[in-house]
Amino acid sequence: MHKATATAAALALPMGLVLAATAAHAGASDGPQDTKVLHAQLQPMNETNATGTSTVELRGTTMTVQIHATGLAPGLPHAQHLHVGGENICPTGLKADENGDGFVSTVEGTPYYGPEAVSLTAEGGIGAEHKLDMENMPVADENGKLEYERTFEVSEDIAKRVLHGKAVVVQRGIGAEDAREYDFNAAGPSELDGSLPAQATHPASCGALAAAPERGMETGLGGTSGTPVSWMIGLGAALVTVAGAVTVAGRHLSRTRA
Repeated sequence: MHKATATAAALALPMGLVLAATAAHAGASDGPQDTKVLHAQLQPMNETNATGTSTVELRGTTMTVQIHATGLAPGLPHAQHLHVGGENICPTGLKADENGDGFVSTVEGTPYYGPEAVSLTAEGGIGAEHKLDMENMPVADENGKLEYERTFEVSEDIAKRVLHGKAVVVQRGIGAEDAREYDFNAAGPSELDGSLPAQATHPASCGALAAAPERGMETGLGGTSGTPVSWMIGLGAALVTVAGAVTVAGRHLSRTRA
C-alpha cells in the first residue's frame, strides 16, 4: 500500500468512529428511557393561602413526584392527586362554583382539570380508587408546610398524558389555619363521600404541569449538555477533508515518480 493511501485510511478510521459515536449518542438521547421533567406552579383555590411547586420526573413508566407547599391547613391530611382528561387548566376565582355556595368543589373543578388519575399518597396505593385514602395522605406540619416525594409506577397511558403536559396537580383541604380538624359546619358534607366534611375534599391549590426547559440549551449545544455532538460532527468533516487532500497529494506524487 502506498504511503498516501495508508495515511488516508488512517484518517478515515477515526472519522468513522467519531460519526458512529455521534449517531449512537443521538440515538441514546432520543431513547424511551430518558428522564423527562415537568413542573407545576401551585396556585391557591377557594381563597386559601396555599401555594407551592411540584416537579414530576418520568422515566418510562417510573414516576417521581415532588411537592413543596405552604399555607395549607396545619396538622391536617391533604388529599392530593394528578388529574387528567380535562382542559388541563385550573379554575380561577369562583368561576366554577355552579351551586353558588361560595366554594369550588372537586366535582365542580373536574371539567377544568379532569378526574383523578393518580392518588399522591404518602404510602399505600396510588390508583384513583385511593383518592379518599385520608389515612395515607401527607400531613401538613404545624406551620402549614407540606413536603412530599414518592416514586412509583404508572400505566403507559398516564405516562404519555403527563409527558405531553396533559396533567394537573391538585391539593385538597381548606380548613382554617387555627383548626385542628375539618369541620362539617363550615361547608357541609363532601359530595364525594358524605362521611367526610366538604372542607377535606375542596381544592386548596392547583397547578398544570408543563415541560421543564431542556438543560444544555444555553450552552449552544442544542440541549446535549453531556457530549459536544456539534464539535464531533465538525471534527468528522475536517478529517474527511484532510483524508481527501492526502489522497490527491499521494496520487500526484505517484505520477511524478512515474
